[in-house]
Amino acid sequence: MVTERTDPERDASRNPEAGQLRTGAVGLPAALGVTLSNMAPVNGVFLTAPAVVAAMGTRAPWAFLLAMLGLLTAACTVAAFARRIVSPGSFVAYAYHAFDTIGLGVVVSSAVFYASLISGPLTIGAVAVFAGNWIAASLGLGGSWWLVIALGVLVVATSVVLRGIVTSSLVSLALAAVQVALLLTFAALLLTASGGSTDVPLRDAGGDPGGFAGLAGLTFPLAVAGMIGWDNSATMSAELRRPRRVVPITVVASVLIVGGLYSLCSWAGLAGYARWMGAESGADRFGDPSNSAPFLELAQRYAPHAYAVLAVVGAVSSLACLIAAMIGMSRVTYAAARAGMLPRALGRASQRSGVPAGATLLWSGLILATVVLPPVLTDADPTTISAWQAGTGTVPLLLTVLVTLVSLPLYVWRTAGESLRVLPHLVIPLLGTAVIGWGVYGNVRPDQPYPGNLYWICTAATVLLSLLGALLFARRPEHDLSALGISREEPS
Repeated sequence: MVTERTDPERDASRNPEAGQLRTGAVGLPAALGVTLSNMAPVNGVFLTAPAVVAAMGTRAPWAFLLAMLGLLTAACTVAAFARRIVSPGSFVAYAYHAFDTIGLGVVVSSAVFYASLISGPLTIGAVAVFAGNWIAASLGLGGSWWLVIALGVLVVATSVVLRGIVTSSLVSLALAAVQVALLLTFAALLLTASGGSTDVPLRDAGGDPGGFAGLAGLTFPLAVAGMIGWDNSATMSAELRRPRRVVPITVVASVLIVGGLYSLCSWAGLAGYARWMGAESGADRFGDPSNSAPFLELAQRYAPHAYAVLAVVGAVSSLACLIAAMIGMSRVTYAAARAGMLPRALGRASQRSGVPAGATLLWSGLILATVVLPPVLTDADPTTISAWQAGTGTVPLLLTVLVTLVSLPLYVWRTAGESLRVLPHLVIPLLGTAVIGWGVYGNVRPDQPYPGNLYWICTAATVLLSLLGALLFARRPEHDLSALGISREEPS
């Protein structure tokens, strides 16, 4: 591997060539807004918290705190890479530069990309399906209205992304701010209204099996997977001002913010139910699968005027997630196409807007397929479709994070062995590997209830297809891996 001592941050001030992303267009607030939007805190709280409460009862907030601490190790690993490599290829670029030191960079990096190309549309499609179902249910619309609405949300998200990185990141920032402000306000309202029930996380009540025993099985992996998307700002690095500083701050801050919101909101929800029904009965009601929207139920109980606001923000969260996810994955695809992993036409950005329009439309089309085909080919309802897509799509994305965690020690050792330090370059990535590995294992265990018992088959198929694509790509002579960023031995 050739290590160049040039600085993309200095070069960001130059006029970009035709077909390239708009360098230095946005800063830290935009990067944080896009990342938080990609993590969809409102949807995450609404969907993930009840499932964790079902297993742990009143101890559920601790699961999110532990998941947050675990994910911080992964965030610190990505931060270490981001200070060395600036590339919209993100995890694909990190894998290339690390494994190229042992001659496997082309195969591993392209396998990582193809895995994201297969699984990403499923995960993002699940958000679109959820948005359609949520909005249709909130408006009292039945039949296939959810599908019409889901497609409409996808069209809006695509049009925003095509407007340019400045516009799309500002929209993401605004929508993220709305979500954070609403969650904090509603949590404060519930904690205030719950009076003496605010101590519920300090005692065992409800859940099956309840307490910290509920961390076993799928619970902790679910808490980890619920925060996926924290690394999204790395895909914007070519368009950021001072990316070597902004990306590390963003990945760490996003984990802290969203992990804190999950913990706070699950605590507030449990306190609200405990005040209403008692600690044990309230926790069981919170985690009851038949209770499709416990936070909306709490709103009806304690703040009826906030019900409509929560319903609207649930839709806002989905739209924000779609915009942010498409920003990230279109940039990764842009970099991969420039490297030859896809047709090179997808590796060009509009000279007027600086948007990789071809890559954006590719992802919009793939997501469209994941929204339309399931109801056409099956009789599954949108809730089932969304859950299936999220379950099958999330694990391969976690595997790409796992590859990044393994890559850092290899990269530092092989390129700058004298600067290898035990804590940041070995211990922290190892802890992150354990956390993400547990998340992967918990989601692919074959002893889960249906359809989770089939996730391992979907994951294995994705991995095999990705490896096949990588081996075929490696045999092609026209590689230009310089598109995956410039490697530096030491950050500036």
